[in-house]
Amino acid sequence: METSDDWQNDIVKKIGGYKDKFSKKDCKKCKLALLLRVTKKVAGFSPDCGECQHFQEEIKKLTESLCDLVDAPKEKRKGHLNVINTIIKHFQKRHKLISELQYTALGISMGLAFGSAIGVAMGNVAIGIPIGMCLGLSVGSYMDAKAKKDGKVI
Repeated sequence: METSDDWQNDIVKKIGGYKDKFSKKDCKKCKLALLLRVTKKVAGFSPDCGECQHFQEEIKKLTESLCDLVDAPKEKRKGHLNVINTIIKHFQKRHKLISELQYTALGISMGLAFGSAIGVAMGNVAIGIPIGMCLGLSVGSYMDAKAKKDGKVI
């Protein structure tokens, strides 16, 4: 049986080959950077997680079909992205990982709400909203940086 490291090296090599062959637009269309990050996380979790071991086969199928995906209709590319999203949802639920900039977006949203409330209390919403956004952005950025340092970002 193939070890997780051998599997990962094989997939990374294949994706790297596609990155060299494809244009930047095609790489973005096929989500190669995201697939590469997901591959690395699956390899890290597969010794302990049965679902991640199953996802290794799914990722292997995805990389084998990447050549056909560039010229494929949008529906086929959506199927490809749905598999990746299923893996990401598993990471978020089971392994407590987050998406890039997840805390920043959450912080800005909460900062807007908090800033609006402060602005209403002060009598000037135009002052409260930017203050809340700045606070939310700084807290969210800090939490994203901490999650990235801890290896909790997909």
